[in-house]
Amino acid sequence: MVGSNIIINFDVVNQDWRKLEAYGLAYEVIKNILDICEKVDSEITIRLTDDKEMRSLNKKWRKKNSLTNVLAFPNNTELNISEQSKHIGDIILCYNVVRQEAKKRNISFSDHMIHLILHGVLHLCGYDHIKKSDEVNMIKYEKLVLNGVGIKDPYVCYN
Repeated sequence: MVGSNIIINFDVVNQDWRKLEAYGLAYEVIKNILDICEKVDSEITIRLTDDKEMRSLNKKWRKKNSLTNVLAFPNNTELNISEQSKHIGDIILCYNVVRQEAKKRNISFSDHMIHLILHGVLHLCGYDHIKKSDEVNMIKYEKLVLNGVGIKDPYVCYN
């Protein structure tokens, strides 16, 4: 990863997020997937929020008046700007949803959070899961990167 210049901004809204000790692991996973996506000179903001803000964002941008675990907002690269920003987008995670999903699936909160961050970064890199073939591709990258840092397959139920 010679010459990489990755900036990750963590914006902590919900104070429960401060209890985590997985920020270094999050950086490693983000660095690895940005390398695969050939975006090693990038900046990302990760907002760690609460139920109220997540519901509001989901309602505004997806027209769904409900909570969700993660939202990804890619930077609009279609704009005609002379110098393209290195900021590739924002990822928002909801503490209570991530916590409840991890508990239900019997996986660690940190592992689930890392998986959702990785999933969000893939969206920022242009990946999607609307079509089955695209979903298979996203899952392949998620499993590859997570396995590389010692996180079990997130698509297996460990109950």
